[in-house]
Amino acid sequence: MKGQVSNELLVVVGFILLIMIPLLYIMYFRMDTIRGDLGMLQAHFSVARIAFLINAIGYMGDGSAMITEIYVPPEVTQFSIGGAQKEVVFSMSTPSGKNDLVQPVAFTVKTDPALVWGQSGKYKVELYNDQGTVWVSPQPLPSET
Repeated sequence: MKGQVSNELLVVVGFILLIMIPLLYIMYFRMDTIRGDLGMLQAHFSVARIAFLINAIGYMGDGSAMITEIYVPPEVTQFSIGGAQKEVVFSMSTPSGKNDLVQPVAFTVKTDPALVWGQSGKYKVELYNDQGTVWVSPQPLPSET
């Protein structure tokens, strides 16, 4: 009976390692796919949020405004808001290929020329309604003030 606790502990630790090592090995080789999926979810959330806020500001009427932060993941290669098609578009490059995330909006959207869409990261923007046209203009981030 001496050492029974030690033997049982070694068996339990052995079983845990037997299960955990293959799981860690699989997760290590799937990190690119997981990272791509996470970027896709972040971009999808950003596109849906921008489109929702554009429609909300547009339906609230002339003079309504809102300030929000938008996160653009590193996988996004190109993005645009507004245009002739009245849509928010994020183009992404993922391990499975190129994806376009598109969300239509009900209002004409124009962006302030000072707003430069060129890289990933956080953008703080103001959306305001000017006679039925929703304008998107840049605002300084809290770290920049």
